[in-house]
Amino acid sequence: MQSHIKLLLLVTGGLGCALSFLAGRATAPESSHDELLRLLARQGEQLEALETRLGPASQQMRCAVAAPAGAPGLDAAWLQAELARILHEELGSQRAEEKGPRTPAPEPSTESLMGLQEGHRLLDEASRSQRWREEDAQAMRRAMRELNGAQREELRRRFAVFVNAGGVDVQVNGPPF
Repeated sequence: MQSHIKLLLLVTGGLGCALSFLAGRATAPESSHDELLRLLARQGEQLEALETRLGPASQQMRCAVAAPAGAPGLDAAWLQAELARILHEELGSQRAEEKGPRTPAPEPSTESLMGLQEGHRLLDEASRSQRWREEDAQAMRRAMRELNGAQREELRRRFAVFVNAGGVDVQVNGPPF
């Protein structure tokens, strides 16, 4: 009895597969290899036209470094020597700049020092109150007008440390200063 059921299931499965295949073939759209071949041929023609239009320019390669006169190709030893010469010149010019007289950094102006003090005072106050308000941001903008780049960076870093440590709640819409 079990062998008849297995045989019946096997035959039914095979018929189901065959019917599915035939149904798929019957409902498949008409496909023509001719259209595909025409498209491939047209693409081949376009590639050939592009190749002829580019011509010898696509087959030539030029080196940006001028080879020594009379050399048929690029000489590796010459290139190495040329690179060594260029590096030597560049390093020599950098060393000369380093040995030259250094001008001391200009002293910060009184306004700059006052602006820096005001910025630190604002940050200290924000640290105590644990909030950075719109009024603080406006006051910091006014103070930063007088500062040089290093002083501005000092205040920005200090502000970032406060905020990143979670010690200051920024209550400003837009940039903090």
